This record gives sequence, structure tokens and C-alpha cells, in this order.
Amino acid sequence: MRLDSLREADRAGSEGDARVKSASAKEYAMAAVGVSLVTLACWLLTAVTGYGAIALIFLLGVVLAGMVLRRGPVLLVAALSAVSWNFLFIPPLFTLHIAKFQDALMFATYFVVAIAIGSLTSRLRAREQWEREREQRATALYRFAQKLAAAPSLEMALTFAADHINELLGVTATIFTQGNVPYGGRVFPIKNLTTSFGSLQVKRSGSGTLTSNETQLLEAFADQLATVIERERLKQIAAQAQLTVEAERLRKTLLDCVSHELKTPIAAIAAASQELQRNPELSRQLANEIQHGSRRLNRVVNNLLDMTRLESGVVQPKLEWCDVLELLQGAIEAEEEALRGHEIHLSVSEDFPLALLDHSLLEQALAKLLANAGSYTPTHLPIDIAAGFTNEQLILSVCDRGPGLPEDAERVFEKFYRANGSKTGGLGLGLSIARGFVEAHGGKLTALNRETGGACFTVALPVQQTERSALETVS
Repeated sequence: MRLDSLREADRAGSEGDARVKSASAKEYAMAAVGVSLVTLACWLLTAVTGYGAIALIFLLGVVLAGMVLRRGPVLLVAALSAVSWNFLFIPPLFTLHIAKFQDALMFATYFVVAIAIGSLTSRLRAREQWEREREQRATALYRFAQKLAAAPSLEMALTFAADHINELLGVTATIFTQGNVPYGGRVFPIKNLTTSFGSLQVKRSGSGTLTSNETQLLEAFADQLATVIERERLKQIAAQAQLTVEAERLRKTLLDCVSHELKTPIAAIAAASQELQRNPELSRQLANEIQHGSRRLNRVVNNLLDMTRLESGVVQPKLEWCDVLELLQGAIEAEEEALRGHEIHLSVSEDFPLALLDHSLLEQALAKLLANAGSYTPTHLPIDIAAGFTNEQLILSVCDRGPGLPEDAERVFEKFYRANGSKTGGLGLGLSIARGFVEAHGGKLTALNRETGGACFTVALPVQQTERSALETVS
């Protein structure tokens, strides 16, 4: 702490030295005129105060000069006041000779004290000015950092930075992050210890130049910009690395799932074919095995194709008036094998209104929900299906009596997600595809745990509806 203070004091002193060199002729003239006026006042007061007290008045003038003038003019005030006191007030008058030893000692002491006070006062003034400038720089840097932190993107941050510099210093600032910097103005590199990120070019209109304080402030701004750009690039690198890791995880999961899902039915079909060649009398049983394996292969391929269609954005619903009851029955028939051993409770009235939707897409989405319910619901327990209209939305629900959803229910809609204890088979794409088909209609698919146990998947579709009689009348 003490070392910092000494460095700041040295810096303040060096700034004071700079002010001596830059002191104007006007300040020196002010110093001479000031000493003349004080001398005149002292001449009038000599009869009252005596020549000894005059020295104190001159010292007061030196102190006051140090509060207003730079070091050079202050030292001139000290020297002129000492000479004036000797020449005009110390006997013998109107000569620089001093007759008494006491007066000579007093004059020497006054001269040293005046020079010291003048020098210290000017240094204190320089230090005060430096502290003020440092506070202004700190405030400017804080506001600059605030603007950069509030920017939603790197491009906006650079724009805010240039506008802030223009407004603060009255210059034209341009930030270059690539390419060559055009000639002209002052250029500040935007870099850290190892990497250059660009340049900050500052131009001032007319022949004006940047002050040392403005230069230091712009260097600090360039350092702040380097930090912001580096942070943004590191974020991009981290995001890219995360995407790479996620892509590799999905690739591995896909390969593992697909290899298992393809190898199992292929092996079953191959074994059934070989057995069929050896024992033709088992044709019916082996044909069922082959058919089962073929269906499993077809389901895997269809799931992969559906996910590809959804991710490429080519799924566009073809709307038509559909019988919701027929839609649900079609989904049940499509997953007849998965629902074997389960009683289906279907809560849909026979006069349920027709809905304008894509029959094929929604039937596939419901079929995947039913397949999921059949997979997790213990055998002989029922599965509930219901349909209704609420606030101009078609509400379809499929509820099972399985173990329920995990704590983070949204995870079940992630690609390749399979809950702990899941049955073997499947890619973990069914619910993700179902949500994609529902969202293609502009609807929502949500999942909640039932209070009585199990999970309930709800489809909410904003669709038009009409009574059956209205459509029959038109036809």
C-alpha cells in the first residue's frame, strides 16, 4: 500500500514537472503582477507592521499563488517576493546589501521557506488534479463496462462502445475486428498478452490532439474491449465444444440403439428362415416369427425417417375434416400388438364433432403415445383414452397405470431417452416424434403424473370443429 502511494506521489510530481514546462506566459505575467500588488500593499503597511511582519504577508502570497498557478510561476513568485522584501523593506533600503546578521539570517530562512512552500503547494495541487482525473477515468471505465455488459451480443457491444467513446470524448471512434485499419487518426490495439483482436481508431475533428489523460482512458477502453471479445470467443468455443460432445453422444446412442434394434429382428428372421428350411411343418409358427421381426424392423426404419423429416422441417400437415373417434380407433388398431393384454377405456361420445386436422400425422402421434402406455403399464391393467373440446381446442389424453414420470418430466421427450427399468427394444424416439407431429399442427404435448398412479399425456390442438350434421347437409 505504501509503495502504491509513493508511486502515485512520484507520478503526481512528474505531472507537476510537466506543468512547469507547459506553464504559459500569461501565468508568469500574473505572478509578476501579483507580487507587484502585494509589494505595494506591504509598502503602505510598513509603518504599522514593521519590515519583519512583511515577510509573513509575502509568504501568504506564495501559498495563494501555489493554489492557482503552476510550479514555475509559483517559484517566480517566491523569488520575486524575497528580492522585493530585501530591496524595499530590509535596511538599508533600495539595495540588496543586508547590514545586520539577524536580517540576513531571516532573509535566507524566508527564501528557503518560500521556495519550499511554493514547491509543496504546487505539488499538492498537481496531486489533487491527478486524483480528480483518476476518479474521472474510473467512472468512465465503470460506465463503459456497464454498457458492454448490458449488450445482448458482441456486435451490439462494439456499437455501444464506439457510441460511448464518441459521446464522452467528442471524437469519431471506429472499432475494427478484422482487415486493415484505414490511415488517419490515433490507433489503439485491442489485444491481450497473446492475441490481437483488432484496433480502435480515434479521430478528432480539426487539428486537435488527444491529451495524455484521454490517451490513457482510450488505452483502458481498448483493454476492456479485448476482454469482452475474448470472453465472447471463449463462450463460442465452449458452446461449439458442447455441441460436439452432444453430437458425439447422440451418434453413439443412435449407433447402439440402431445396431441392437436391427440385429435382434434380423437374427430372428434368419433363424426362422433356417429352421423353416429344415422343418417345413413349422411354417405357420416360423412365419409369425418372421412377420414379428419384419414389423420391428419396419418400426425402427419409420421412426428414423420420421425424426429426419421433423428435424429437416418438411412435415406440413394436410388438413381435412376427420372423425376423432375413428382417429382414436385407428391408433388403437395400429398398436394392437403393444396393447395386447390391456383393456382400453375410450371416453368419446358417438356424436363427437368433426375436427379439421391431418388424420395421418395425428394418428401416428397417438399411436406412439399408446405404444408407450402399453410398454409401461403392467399386463391386465387398463389404459384410459379421452377426447373433448375446451376453449376452441381439441384435447386428447392417453393415461396409463405405470410407474409414472421422472422428476423432470420434460426429459421423456428428449431423443433417445429411455427411463430406468424400460423394457428391451425401442430407440427412445417415440415420444419425441409424437411431440414433433403435434407441434407441426401448432399444438402442445405435455406429460404429468396422475394422482392415482401412472402418467398422463395430453394433446392440445387449436382446431376448427363442426357438427356431423352440418357436413352431411353440405354433401
